[in-house]
Amino acid sequence: MKRNFLLAVLALVMALPLGAQNLLRHNYKKNNLIYTAAERQRIEAPSSKDYALQVKLSRVLFTDGQPVYILRIDVEDAVAWKMPVNAPLTITTSDGKQVLLKNSGDAPNMVAPQGVKNPSGKTVFLNYGEYYLEQPDMDKLLSGIVSVDLTKRWSSDGRIKVTYKNNELGSALSRQYKAITSAPKPSRELGSNLHSLQDQRGSRLVETNSVKVGDGISASMVYLYYAASNSESIDLNLQLDGYTVPFTNSVKIVTRSGETIVLKQEKDMPAGRVICYPTLEQVRQMSRGVARLVVQTTGGEKTFTFPSDELGKAVDTLYNSLMTVSVL
Repeated sequence: MKRNFLLAVLALVMALPLGAQNLLRHNYKKNNLIYTAAERQRIEAPSSKDYALQVKLSRVLFTDGQPVYILRIDVEDAVAWKMPVNAPLTITTSDGKQVLLKNSGDAPNMVAPQGVKNPSGKTVFLNYGEYYLEQPDMDKLLSGIVSVDLTKRWSSDGRIKVTYKNNELGSALSRQYKAITSAPKPSRELGSNLHSLQDQRGSRLVETNSVKVGDGISASMVYLYYAASNSESIDLNLQLDGYTVPFTNSVKIVTRSGETIVLKQEKDMPAGRVICYPTLEQVRQMSRGVARLVVQTTGGEKTFTFPSDELGKAVDTLYNSLMTVSVL
């Protein structure tokens, strides 16, 4: 029941206006490079003859401070097709400039491989291309976008052109760009924290290692991608040695900024084990710092404090580790 409710909430979040969400998806340092990405956004088709697009902007920041941007575009279509490598994408900006990019993506598409319902209830497939940009071309796109003209196959009828009257695509990219460029630079190396990864019928399940965050306290996380609904969720697993948390009892996380995240024990678990279902936004709140954990145990309310932010740092590390293999 909880999972069905969560998927409905996720579907609602995907339909929110472009400015209504926290767009920063992940931000981590690995091998001295900084990887930052925004949440993907759906751009409605301007007319019934056009294609809706889903876009996601990522950035890799090199040690010399120079960035490379990765623009992923998924084209909603009634049929599935694979965009050829090196297929061109021409973007015309508001001031009449053209930016020519080439598709670099060649990996199988994990996003909704069996199709997914769009907001109107029609089954569509998301057919993707990935394009690399340096800062000068990124700056051109930020000036506004009039149209995109992309090649989906090498044939006379293999082009898709979408024209925007109100800079819908350009506005989305500007918001994503602001989210990834305003994120603080992480200082800690991410390392390797994944325990297992399973794919089945287009869905994905990823488990992290368990990380000690205090005396008798540890945390781990699980990422799930659901192909049928094109949505995802995260489980937060806690080990609290010596304590039993009954089913439905409250698990409160107080962040270092004073916010309280109210969760609960989601299953009838053995002594010491707790499983919670935070939203992705709640996980990101925790990753910015956790002051204390307040749990209703069989012996009453128990508070665990984290003077050096051990739990917040663990959540940040585990969440970003999961994001390295997430689907969306």
